[in-house]
Amino acid sequence: MRLLFAVLFSLAALVFVREARADEPEPPPTVYLYTIGPHSDFPSRLGHALLCAREAGHDEPAHGRCFDYGVADSEDMFEVGWTAMRGRPNFVPVVIGESVMLEFFKERGRAIERQSLPLSGQEAASLVGAMEREVSSGKPFAYHPYWANCTTKLRDHIDVATNGKLRPGPSTIPPGTLRDYFEEGHSGRIAILTAMAIYFGEGNDHRPTPWEAMLVPAILRDGVAERFGVPPEQVAERLEPVLPTSRALGRIVVFVVAFALFLTVRFCARRDRLGLALKIVGGTLGTLAVTVEMTSALVKWPEISHNWALLLLWPIDLALPYLGKRLALYLKIRIAVTVVVAVLEIVSVAHQPLLQLVALVVLPFAALLSALKSAKPVTETEPAPAV
Repeated sequence: MRLLFAVLFSLAALVFVREARADEPEPPPTVYLYTIGPHSDFPSRLGHALLCAREAGHDEPAHGRCFDYGVADSEDMFEVGWTAMRGRPNFVPVVIGESVMLEFFKERGRAIERQSLPLSGQEAASLVGAMEREVSSGKPFAYHPYWANCTTKLRDHIDVATNGKLRPGPSTIPPGTLRDYFEEGHSGRIAILTAMAIYFGEGNDHRPTPWEAMLVPAILRDGVAERFGVPPEQVAERLEPVLPTSRALGRIVVFVVAFALFLTVRFCARRDRLGLALKIVGGTLGTLAVTVEMTSALVKWPEISHNWALLLLWPIDLALPYLGKRLALYLKIRIAVTVVVAVLEIVSVAHQPLLQLVALVVLPFAALLSALKSAKPVTETEPAPAV
């Protein structure tokens, strides 16, 4: 009888323990923020960030899964960029294995830093659950380099899950504007820096708040370190050497082109080939103006569509060789308007850096005006000087 009673008691105790364990909440996952350093490839020059979760009791990368918001729905980089600039959703959140992610970035020589977020069970579950729902939905989002990128998505999720704990951001952020941040990331790359000097409008000259500055992975890392008290742990070092470069190369290129056009006009004027100079200057500035007009009209990002360059570069410059007697008046008007825009920048009405574009207009047009004064007057019926 005693044996039977002991067996029944043991079974009852086992059932009770199982029911008690079933009522207990599952242990929360451990969540890590990974900050991936910059790389020379175009999409990677400002770095990358991911959030990875490991189930409780499995504290190994092999058991982790990472949420990545930096994956486009196409491998064609031109299509990806164009679709994003048109404001169309083309980036989708995905899940990849933590060990796969680490191996991928280590093979490419990227610096890797990790921070374990000190979250409560509810916060961790909320954070991971929100990202899992977005991945499951497969709904793409419209990428924007400042307001909706791989890092801002993580920033927003962390802030919501922790009830605004990340909102203040780091107490100290790199000085400068959004343009400065972007130029620094692409420092030394002549093509994109030159494009930025021409096609990037005034919206890029906004000075970000600490919250906004966390669009950069390294600044999000600093914000998490300060607000959560978790300094980054280095997982891998960058293998690619960091060479000294300049982020002013783009503006320098525009100044060089301006001076080259000035010298071209002077050279042609001395050889009585002013018509050729008009075609070169008009063709160069007019074609550039058309591209600025088209870019501003087609791109949905206000940081590109709202551009002071529209007041400096006129498509009608293509008609320079055909203005005849009205050429001198046109040149004076163009120079006057350009000087007014330059003054607007000097007095901080226009915050966009414009001096390189001012030089691009004033130098060749002033040279043309000077050459016209020295040349034979153009009659009403005469065309501009022939080649």
